[in-house]
Amino acid sequence: MVLKSKDSHQQDIQELNRLLGLNLSAKQRFLVDRELKCLQSGDRNEQNSAYYLDYRYKDSQNWAVIHDLRIEHRGRVAQIDHLLINRFLDVYVLESKNYYYGIKITPEGEFLVWNGKGYQAIESPIEQNARHIQALQMSVEDRNLSPRRLGFAIPISFRNVVLLSPTSKIIRPEKAPFDLSSVVKADAFVSYADKEMDNKSIKEAPKIIGCDTLREFAEKLARLHRPGSFDYAAKFGIAEVEGAKAVSAPPVVAMPESPVYAPTFVRPVNKPTCKSCQSENLTIVYGKFGYYFKCGACDGNTPIKITCGKDGHNERIRKEGQKFFRECADCGSSKLFFVNP
Repeated sequence: MVLKSKDSHQQDIQELNRLLGLNLSAKQRFLVDRELKCLQSGDRNEQNSAYYLDYRYKDSQNWAVIHDLRIEHRGRVAQIDHLLINRFLDVYVLESKNYYYGIKITPEGEFLVWNGKGYQAIESPIEQNARHIQALQMSVEDRNLSPRRLGFAIPISFRNVVLLSPTSKIIRPEKAPFDLSSVVKADAFVSYADKEMDNKSIKEAPKIIGCDTLREFAEKLARLHRPGSFDYAAKFGIAEVEGAKAVSAPPVVAMPESPVYAPTFVRPVNKPTCKSCQSENLTIVYGKFGYYFKCGACDGNTPIKITCGKDGHNERIRKEGQKFFRECADCGSSKLFFVNP
């Protein structure tokens, strides 16, 4: 049974696109653009994980599914991607991640991602999810939400699980300071949960609750949800002036979520020239139909056609001051395209 679906982030996406239409500094535009891409990429990844969970458990009365649960308690905020609860009161807290190039875990338990040139350390998703579990556990205990039997609260088992994209590569060490079996691909989680159910001992049978009790408990958890709101203008230090004129901005294409990417900037081999007078006195400007070269000699216009050279890949231009970079929305490539004189 699915008791809560994922919240829509359409308003956040619209707000970020609105900010991109303002007169921003190069740094502010980069930060807003990155926030938008991460938000869209995260949405897609959570939706993909939700698909596998809903496909298996939406018609089951023995499992309850809650998507996108945001909890505020004792000054703590926990943004839980997915909750899965069974009749043994096993509460699987699922943190969904989309590491574009995959992930490597060291024998010391450190998480590394590939940035295009080498491995870079990132925050442990297991520790991040552990903080979510702590906030959830305190919320349940302080509000006495646990199902009861003969006047006593039935113990709840909280399970820390990290879901990765089915296409992510996972490199595990032979030995680690914690159980790495809880780092699983989203499409393999059902098998992981079924295996844990098969390992249940007969001693745990008296702990089983009824389907109605499971629904009632899950509904109590769903009611803990507190939707978040973000002041993106304040977050990025954008001071909006009443009556200020907005500038036209190119549409943003979401890129796959990846670790901090270190692009290699190279200047073009062939310097562009005006298609009318062949002059090299060009500048890039943005108009109704996108970016184009403006000739300073004959005032002619030359549309810009860009491609990374791979079939089906989409590319866009990103502006930083007087520099213009080509970025591929599919393969993540980036390079310096032109510098206005």
